[in-house]
Amino acid sequence: MTPTDSRRRGPERFALTSAPPERPSLGKALGAGLALLALVVGVPVLLVMATGAPPVPTGLPAREQLTEPISLEALLAVLLAVVWLAWLQFVVCTVIEVSSFVSDRGLPRPVPLSGRSQALARALVGTFLVGTSFLGTSGAANAVVAPAPERSAPVIQAVDGSGDREVAQEVAGAEDQAEAVEESRAPRARMVHVPGVPSSMTDVIGRKVAIVQPPDGAYHDNLWDIAERTMGDGRRWKEIYELNKGRKQPDGQQLVLGRLIQPGWVLIMPEDAKNVTRVQAAVEAPPATTPASPVEQGPAAPADEGASVSEAPLTPMASGGLLAAALLGALLAERRRRRGLANTAEELEAEVQLRIGADEERARRLDRALRGLAELCRTERLQLPQVYAVTVSSESVELHLAPRVETAPMPWAVQDEGSRWTLAADVDLPLEDGPAPYPALVCLGRDDDDRDVLLDLEALGGLVSLSGSDAVAREVTSALAVQLAFSPWSDDQVAHCYRLSPAAAQIAGSQMQVVDDVDALLASWSGQRRHRPAHDVLSGRLRRSDGETAHYLVLGEAPSPASVELLSDLTGENDRGVAVVSAVPVPSARWTLEVDEAGRLRVPLLDLEVQAVRITADTEQEVAALFAKARETAPVHAGDRVAVPRPPRAGEDDHWATAPARVGVLGDLAVRTTGQLDPARVQLATEVVVFLALQQSPVHPSVVAASVWPGGVTPEVRDATIARVRDWLGTDSAGNHLLREDEEGRLFLSDDVAVDWHAFCALALRARTSAPHEEIELLRRALQLVRGEFLTGRPSQRYAWLPRTRLERQSVDLVVDTAHRVVELSLPNDPGGAVAACRAGLRLAPASQVLWRDLVVSESQNPDGPGAPAVVAEMRRALAACGATPEAETEALVEELLPSGADPHGEAIA
Repeated sequence: MTPTDSRRRGPERFALTSAPPERPSLGKALGAGLALLALVVGVPVLLVMATGAPPVPTGLPAREQLTEPISLEALLAVLLAVVWLAWLQFVVCTVIEVSSFVSDRGLPRPVPLSGRSQALARALVGTFLVGTSFLGTSGAANAVVAPAPERSAPVIQAVDGSGDREVAQEVAGAEDQAEAVEESRAPRARMVHVPGVPSSMTDVIGRKVAIVQPPDGAYHDNLWDIAERTMGDGRRWKEIYELNKGRKQPDGQQLVLGRLIQPGWVLIMPEDAKNVTRVQAAVEAPPATTPASPVEQGPAAPADEGASVSEAPLTPMASGGLLAAALLGALLAERRRRRGLANTAEELEAEVQLRIGADEERARRLDRALRGLAELCRTERLQLPQVYAVTVSSESVELHLAPRVETAPMPWAVQDEGSRWTLAADVDLPLEDGPAPYPALVCLGRDDDDRDVLLDLEALGGLVSLSGSDAVAREVTSALAVQLAFSPWSDDQVAHCYRLSPAAAQIAGSQMQVVDDVDALLASWSGQRRHRPAHDVLSGRLRRSDGETAHYLVLGEAPSPASVELLSDLTGENDRGVAVVSAVPVPSARWTLEVDEAGRLRVPLLDLEVQAVRITADTEQEVAALFAKARETAPVHAGDRVAVPRPPRAGEDDHWATAPARVGVLGDLAVRTTGQLDPARVQLATEVVVFLALQQSPVHPSVVAASVWPGGVTPEVRDATIARVRDWLGTDSAGNHLLREDEEGRLFLSDDVAVDWHAFCALALRARTSAPHEEIELLRRALQLVRGEFLTGRPSQRYAWLPRTRLERQSVDLVVDTAHRVVELSLPNDPGGAVAACRAGLRLAPASQVLWRDLVVSESQNPDGPGAPAVVAEMRRALAACGATPEAETEALVEELLPSGADPHGEAIA
């Protein structure tokens, strides 16, 4: 499929793909002007001189005139009238086109029945006005002035303690260069990182922006649809055009009428646009050292593959890697339990940002370390240490203890006479399913040494309140509340929120309860209190009994003075878990965290300072929408069968088995090539190949860059990476590269690169038009390509672009549909074949209750299998592992097939 094959939405004017013509010469402009003069003035003058005044009827014709034979005189009169009407139509079109150019309103409305006349008028008017420089580039699509090339600018490197920073200045001679250096020393505003927005696009700071989406099948994003989904009216596309015309986009092009907008373009939006992102600015401190001149710098160091144009500050969600990981893990868990509603493009962009920020590797390592510690202490009969803080870095997990404990189970190492325990990141810990030892750990943020800092709210021995910026304090408190509900290192627990953001409760669902009467809640807690001796600020709590419920309260407003006193008593004297966090200052709070408008959070008692994790109001709404859709149950399809997408490249399973280059996504990520590559570069190269393999049409290198390097990347690094990938993939039998470019410079993979998903779709598509005996064979061949869940084994914090493809959902739907169809065709005569189809489908969709029901029925008819009772028990275990429960239809089937509710050994299945 070529880039020009598109399913056009909105006005057809945006589907033109021809390049804009060069600026008309003066001769052409004068010729167009003379032609206009001749048509508008010359034609009527000649007609008047030849035939007199135009024939204007003075009344209705009589009946005799209508019935008499047509004479030559009458025929000439009719022809003369037609010529005058054609002239009048052209004059109207000319006036409308001139008005459109002069008012700069973009394309005018079409004049009825005037297609060719209006096109001629537009061409002549545009050529004349643009060629004579009356209106520059503000006219219609057929009269666009090409942008002048920009001068290249030398780059001055400004170096400070946080790393290298590039300050681009146009330098002409030594004086200008010195002036640029002085300018680089001054504080300046920088763009806060927004995925897909290069940091060099400073004109978007403070503005709302929309990112043009990659093609979805044959559909290409356009201004009409963007206006419709963000402002509710596609006719407002002109406002977007006016805000963006002439702006340089990431790929170097500019927005002009009559051309498709390109994926990855950053469009400034009107202020009333919804579901778009506002680019914020942060003040950058001046560099601590004097920057060297380009000559003094010496040869440039090799560029890191993930290096961006400049190191942009992260958004609050992106800086909260553990918070984003907790949210992403909870969202994916919801989707494994059921088939939720489909997300909009805007909601998928929110998920992309969530994936960009999620540090899943750190979250998994912390969870395994804490649960593993609890198991080690249990088996070695050691008391679990009192932990008040944890820091997690790329090198280790570090526990901060009070009181000190000088004996730690291996492989934990004791530091500072027992005040710290550390566990190296490269230690291989077994997976543990025991209880979470420190469920009230919450991440405050990331410090300047790139360490995540967590506090155990239960261990602090008092109420925690925030002071400083009220708005940011609420954002931080919302982030802490969500962590209490979702952290991987916690178990099922409930956080109570009082006057907090409603969106936070929508995100947490049943794991957060909204409290209207905080006094009544505290009274119920107080009735269960048991006293113990007081402790200092770091001795915290005594370990509560196993199975005892923890109570977490998050306050958006300060409660009554009586409740504050009771809270102090509960958090300081109660021996079971109680944790209270307030978004507003509370006078009796034992811990006060200070946060400023820039999101810097200080813990004075511990002398800690971090960039706080936060959930802004906009982010809350976006994430809440994702969870709301995931918690709904949607049917797989409204019709008879799931639609099969047409694969963008040819080849079935035989091609997959023999192709020299393969991309496997139906299971563990697998890319096989004929070339060699430095192992340190394989992960990045693999992601580029998989990204291109899963696109429905060629994509521009700027789209690859915005997707694979969401934090930004220089064109040099991008192009060098693509060149390496091209060499790594190799060539076909004719010597042509498998990674190719079309005439517009867009990248695509040759058909010689086999993709298992596309082979699956090709087989499923052919099966739809085959006879039943051939259909079942084709579908079985397709299911043999399924090795596991979609794209498992991909590295953490990569492939954030995957939601845009919608393939995680689409692959499950199609594989389940395919397996279910094989069961329908096989079950009467081949129950074993039906069982095999179910097993294949469950490899990719382990929580599909359609396939579990099919498997139970198939095994009940399969004389060579383990039998339905064993499958029912297996199903319950598998669904529990996914956090799902059997649907009513599933339970009804089990009751029908196994009315006794017992397995062959007499043990209850449920």
